[in-house]
Amino acid sequence: MNTFLLALNDLLLRERQAITHLRMAQLDEIQQEKTRLLKLLNRIKQPVDQESTELIGRIQANNERNRRLLESGLKLVRRLQDNVFRRLALTYAAHGRSLQIGAGPRLLSRSV
Repeated sequence: MNTFLLALNDLLLRERQAITHLRMAQLDEIQQEKTRLLKLLNRIKQPVDQESTELIGRIQANNERNRRLLESGLKLVRRLQDNVFRRLALTYAAHGRSLQIGAGPRLLSRSV
């Protein structure tokens, strides 16, 4: 069991490197490998000893850290998309002047 737990922990460390270095293509491969390892661990029917408990604690901490990194990255992407939309959301008034339209629940109209 500890061999699989060590492999899972190492995989989480690789995942962190992929996240922090923006290697998004690797994340899919890592996710598939995590799924495979978790299925193997699920099949093991032996009691969890002290060493395994410590490994599981490290795995939980690394998994939580990676989750926060990914969540932070997604928030950044959303903010960047909002900023781009705000810059591109232009419409023109009846006299040909451009109007900047901010983000939010507004009804866009071509006349002022």
